[in-house]
Amino acid sequence: MLKKFGGGLELTTLAAIPSGSGLGTSSIMGAVLLAVIHRLIGRDLTPGELFHKVLQLEQALTTGGGWQDQIGGVLPGVKMITTEPGLVPDPLVHYVPADVLDPRSNGGTTLLYYTGIRRLAKNILRYVVGRYLDRDEATMETLAELHAFPPRMAEAMSRKDVRKFGELIDLAWRLNKRIDPDSTTPEIEAVLARIRRRVHGAKLLGAGGGGFLLIVCRSETDAAAVRATLEKHPPNPRARFFSFDIGDCGLQVTVC
Repeated sequence: MLKKFGGGLELTTLAAIPSGSGLGTSSIMGAVLLAVIHRLIGRDLTPGELFHKVLQLEQALTTGGGWQDQIGGVLPGVKMITTEPGLVPDPLVHYVPADVLDPRSNGGTTLLYYTGIRRLAKNILRYVVGRYLDRDEATMETLAELHAFPPRMAEAMSRKDVRKFGELIDLAWRLNKRIDPDSTTPEIEAVLARIRRRVHGAKLLGAGGGGFLLIVCRSETDAAAVRATLEKHPPNPRARFFSFDIGDCGLQVTVC
């Protein structure tokens, strides 16, 4: 590929979120770089080709990722992603309304809080996959519950049921902790205990262990109280709230 360019290639990247965030940035950045490089040589990848190339890249890098994060980042909106069993995933994307998640639509009752704790998803994924391959009974039962979870969440979002949405977020967090107790820490549990009575649910995003916390508050008043509490008593100096919304464009490659 470098011979086609006639020399080396310098890439400059910017991701305005902390590393170890749990937001899937490694797979999303991989998708961006692959899309840009292929565009430079005059080839636009289909979404399916791009998704699979990111999976190949992540596995080559031994991160254990690349299965779904790039799909969430490349395509716009909120969606439920499913695949059939097999080594080569063929994702099916089901779009759902964003109202209960998007703070622009729900009065700001959903909050995104950076805990200030970095974690490496690779280690957590290795532990979970290891227990799956061992056919650990408790792990298999929890994975079965997680498998049945997305359609329930999609239904709650399609009905724009904020309370059910929050309760399912909380259920997902409990299942995460059951499958891997190290997905949480005493510091994170202390944060959750401090805001518990004002939220429908909350969970760490991604594999857990740190990164960003999604919080679904009971009302706009509760959201303001949660924000004030955590701004006054952060778990560490790095912790802070991030503004967010739901992207409606997806991946865009512009040639200057």
